[in-house]
Amino acid sequence: MKTVIFLLILAGAWYHFYYIETVANSGSSTTVDTSPFQDQVPYKKFEFKDVTLTPKASYSVTARVISAERYYLDRNSNISTLDVLVGWYNLSDEAILKQIKFSQSDRQYKWHAPTQVLSEQEIQTTSSNIHLIPANDEIAEQFKQLKIGQIIYLNGTLVDVNNPSGWSWKTSLNRTDTGKNSSEILYLTEFEIVE
Repeated sequence: MKTVIFLLILAGAWYHFYYIETVANSGSSTTVDTSPFQDQVPYKKFEFKDVTLTPKASYSVTARVISAERYYLDRNSNISTLDVLVGWYNLSDEAILKQIKFSQSDRQYKWHAPTQVLSEQEIQTTSSNIHLIPANDEIAEQFKQLKIGQIIYLNGTLVDVNNPSGWSWKTSLNRTDTGKNSSEILYLTEFEIVE
């Protein structure tokens, strides 16, 4: 009996902290026909919580949430508890997304398509795994409303992260890189659920 209770508590904790709801497929033909906007920034580095953030570029994107993953136990979770995998152009089309399997873990994403619905290059250049650093508690609270399948708007600054203990976390600045360090790190100042 104790084992059953423990498992129920464990399942409840996972649901509360990690589960992210998926919106029902609406059958809508709505797609996002714009790519992320990025520009150089003249800002200086600044302290945030226990790290130093170095702004690299302003960044905004309207895109569909393909996947999302919460993090509470890695060394970056003190500033970033949520990664969102987003897509635009064809990767915002629900009919196409149904044909590709995406997954996230260890702050990265992978994909697999049984049939070649889109080229590898198109998938890599019209999707982005973004590590979100909410600028304030209000934005962090809005994350609770996030659902996979929504179209969202993100606006902020791409940053590099440096910790006094010596580790660093570098943001990607282009959409063509792949692999472990190809994600954007976004200091998020504006978050909106568009649809």
